Amino acid sequence: MARANTLRRWRGLGFCLLWAVAGLAQASSQIAIVVDDLGNQWRAGLSAINIPFVQTLGIMPGRPFTEALAQETHRAQKTVIVHAPMSNQRGLPLGPLGLDRREGREQLLANLLAGLDGVPYAEGLSNHMGSELTRDAEAMGWVMSELKTRQLFFFDSLTIADSQGWRVADSMGVPWSRRRVFLDHERTPEFLAQQWQQALAIARRQGNVTIICHPYPETLAFFASLDPADYPDIEWVSLKPLLHQPQPLPIEPEPDPIAPDDHLWVERPHGMPKGS
Repeated sequence: MARANTLRRWRGLGFCLLWAVAGLAQASSQIAIVVDDLGNQWRAGLSAINIPFVQTLGIMPGRPFTEALAQETHRAQKTVIVHAPMSNQRGLPLGPLGLDRREGREQLLANLLAGLDGVPYAEGLSNHMGSELTRDAEAMGWVMSELKTRQLFFFDSLTIADSQGWRVADSMGVPWSRRRVFLDHERTPEFLAQQWQQALAIARRQGNVTIICHPYPETLAFFASLDPADYPDIEWVSLKPLLHQPQPLPIEPEPDPIAPDDHLWVERPHGMPKGS
């Protein structure tokens, strides 16, 4: 009898340990890192694709290595998104296939379609610069209409705090996410380390975080100094698990005269540049 009781106690302890381990696995925080601006440089692009922490690559359309880097990203089983140049408040040149309302709706859509068609395996689109265009709800509606038709998602780089991009995506039923931490707005080791720690803290506190960065030599060196084994509580994911899936409105929605306006609030992103 005593031996049977002992076996039952050990068996119960074993189940408790298994339950605890399973609970820890489920509690892992998720971080999605997007490396943007790929397409102009082959070696830097390959280095970005090979970063073990990174699962999503933003590739600019119409660049010398656009198609080849998209192919390499797909071969590495990582997510490709089109990093579309959009008009900005500083008047910086957009390069090939930029989206600018001043050129008219027809030309904007022609550039958008050419960009989407020119990046193989693209599953979504994000804005390169865009502090002007992403504030234009009507123009972003033109963009989202095409993304919805193609069943692509939108990632708002959030280069300006009052971006309408993710809001329009949500209202039109386009899956979306938005950047939370800008890792390399300043390209010093101290700033990179500071932003990295902020991102880790947010992920561990809130369950997930999205980061954008670029294939700068300083950024590539920073990632090379890190070891994924040092972060057993973090799951490095693509953007797809972190997408907001808009819910369709009911056919006859009830009026809500006192609806809160907190859905319009945007947290102040870490390291956000002004007027990009």
